[in-house]
Amino acid sequence: MYRRQMNNNPKRIYRHRYLNSSRRHHEKHITIKEESLYRPLLITFLLFLLAMVILFPTSIFDGMIPEIMTFLRRLVGWMTLSATATLLILPVSVFDLELIRIFSRVDLFSNYYVMFVIAFAVFADTLFAFIGYRFTKQLTKLFVNKSKAKDAEKSNEKLRKYGNIGMFFFASTPLPFTLAVYAAGALRLNRKGFLIGVAAGRLIKYSAFALFLRLFDINLVELGQNLLTTVFG
Repeated sequence: MYRRQMNNNPKRIYRHRYLNSSRRHHEKHITIKEESLYRPLLITFLLFLLAMVILFPTSIFDGMIPEIMTFLRRLVGWMTLSATATLLILPVSVFDLELIRIFSRVDLFSNYYVMFVIAFAVFADTLFAFIGYRFTKQLTKLFVNKSKAKDAEKSNEKLRKYGNIGMFFFASTPLPFTLAVYAAGALRLNRKGFLIGVAAGRLIKYSAFALFLRLFDINLVELGQNLLTTVFG
C-alpha cells in the first residue's frame, strides 16, 4: 500500500521562472556568456612587442641574439616587398628583384636557404593575394586608377572564361598579377581554388627562376651593374 501511494503521488518538480521547457526532462537553462578582453589585449600587446623588437633599428635583443634579429628583420622586409608587389600596380615587381638577387648569388646563399626563401615567398604572396581578394572594393578604390581600367577589364574577361585556372597562369607568368587578384575578388571566384591557384603558380614561377639562375650560374646583379657601367660610364 505504501509503495502504491508513493507511485500515485510522485514528487512535484518545481521549476523556476527562468527555466523554459515543455517537458520535464528537457529543460533549457539560460546561460550568460562573459566576453573577456584578456585574449584580444594579449594578442595586441604581443603584436606591438614584436613590431617594437623587429622594426626598431636597435633593441635590447641585438646584443643578445644578433643573428636571429637580423633574420627576423629580413623576414619583415620580405613581407613588405611581397605586400607592395601584390597589392600595388607597379611596372616591375620589387619582390621579384629581391628574389633574383638571392637566387643569383650562388656564392652567398645555399640551396637550402633558397628553398626556404621560395617557400616563404609563396606563403607571403598567397597571404596578400587573399587580402586583395577579400578587400577588393576598398583596395581598388585606393590603388586602381582609371588608366588601368582597360587592363582590369581584360583580366575580368579572362577570369570569367577560365576561372581559377586563369588565376594560376596569372600567378606563374609575367602577366599583371595584381589586377588579376582584384578581378578574382570582384568575380568572387571559389576561394579555395583561388588560393591553390595562386600558391601553385607562385611556386612554379619562383622555382623556375631559382633553377635557371643557379643551374647556369647566371648572376643578373653583376650583369645589370656591368650594363649600367657601360651605358652611363
